[in-house]
Formats: sequence, structure tokens, C-alpha cells
Amino acid sequence: MTGKIIVATDGSATGNRAVDFASALSEKLGQDLCIVHVLMHGRPAKEFAKIAQNEGITLPQMPDDATEKSAFPIHFPSAADELAMAKAIAAIGDHIAEQAQRRATQAGARNIKIQICAGDIADEILDVAEAENADLLVLGRTGLGRMREVLLGSVSQKVLHHAECTVVIVQ
Repeated sequence: MTGKIIVATDGSATGNRAVDFASALSEKLGQDLCIVHVLMHGRPAKEFAKIAQNEGITLPQMPDDATEKSAFPIHFPSAADELAMAKAIAAIGDHIAEQAQRRATQAGARNIKIQICAGDIADEILDVAEAENADLLVLGRTGLGRMREVLLGSVSQKVLHHAECTVVIVQ
């Protein structure tokens, strides 16, 4: 194995388990680690807030002396305010990537690189894996339920079927 280990995370508990698994492999195998997060643009604010809550995405608290304009957005702007929503999604993406990097560093991962992308989640993960010459791609499986998975497809299924490297899906 001469390429990198790529791990995709969305900040959820499953995403964190994927980061932990990939980080342990990076440390044990001496391979570089690339953490990928795909921004969740295009989702309605209410849906994003519900996903964040259901998936256990932790957001930093606003400092007591900060104003809402100068601090991390704790609330989600209305869908009509696209610029504010894009900024909130980008800030959350940065936070998720930073948390993942801390976890990976604590686990002893090697030469950690962060990539934050926007677009179709599975396609972006696959593009990073190809560009980084990945030997291994690790991602979590988020349970959508049988009906939603059939209707919407699944990121993990798409990655599994189209990746040119070994894929590990963490439960």
C-alpha cells in the first residue's frame, strides 16, 4: 500500500467512528490520512437542523460576550437568506473537519490533510479518493431506513459500487 487512506465524515457518531477507524489504520500502517467533508448545501434549513440533531452533530457554543453576527451561528437562517445559510453550512463544515482532525491527531494518524468539498456527496468522495490515489476509503453508513434508501439511494452504496480502491463501511 503506497497511497493514502481517505475517510469521509459528516460529523455524526457514525462519521466519528469512521474517523477513529481510519486514524487507527493510518497510525498502524504508516499511511497518510485525508479527511473529507462534503458541505450539505441544497438542504432546507429545517431538514439540516433535524439532521444535525439526529446525527449528534455538536456545534460550538456562542461565547457570552459575542453578538450573533460575530459568532458561530447557533440558529439556522431561513431558506430565503441563501447567503447566511451558505455561511452557516460552511462554518459547520469547518467545525466538523476540525473535530475530525483533532480525533485523528489524538489517534496518531499520519500527515493529516483536510478536504472540504461541495457537490454530490458520493461523487465528491470518489473524486477525492481518485485525486489522492487512495488505497483505502472509509466512511460511515447512516441508516436511512429501507424505503428512503430505495427511493433516494445511499452515499455508502454509491461509493462502494464506484470506488476504484478498497472501501470499508463503518456501522
